[in-house]
Amino acid sequence: MTVAGIVLAAGDGSRLGGRAKALLPHRGRPLLLTVVDALRAGGCDEVVVVVGAFGDEVAAQCGAGVTAVRNPEWAAGMSTSLRAGVDAAGDHGTVALTVVDFPGITAELVRTVLSAHEPGTVTLPVFGDRPGHPVVFDRTDAVAAADQAAGDEGARSFLARNRDRVRRLDCSALADAADIDTPEDLHRLG
Repeated sequence: MTVAGIVLAAGDGSRLGGRAKALLPHRGRPLLLTVVDALRAGGCDEVVVVVGAFGDEVAAQCGAGVTAVRNPEWAAGMSTSLRAGVDAAGDHGTVALTVVDFPGITAELVRTVLSAHEPGTVTLPVFGDRPGHPVVFDRTDAVAAADQAAGDEGARSFLARNRDRVRRLDCSALADAADIDTPEDLHRLG
């Protein structure tokens, strides 16, 4: 079964002062590349990056072998990016969904979550009591999550409606789940 990694990177970074989170410097290069490399090295056969507010700039950083998908409706919320990413991911049997503002992502984390995934379930990494990424879905569940999403919530409604099938996987030892939302979070890019 093949795996598509989807990176949601379409937002305008409004809480960050209007900066593209994907382009923030992380270890000497754009944060986007940290996320893409972790997905690839962690076992994703294809990586799809959904771009929006800073579409041209972010797409230019995707690199060879990465599919940049433009979401013209990005301002309507994360749900539109989720739909665009799932649509672009094609017929891969498994989808690993993540956000671009997660500097703690590593290939080991991706590999661990993909290895733990069982068909018919959704694998949700947790860090202490905090849910995180990448969330792993069977393709049919990814499509259903995208169809049910509204506004800026992504897959949250689907996960809440399907609690009995969500497998929480403790990944606290593998990463810091903190993301970059505000200028006060920029120290996490270290």
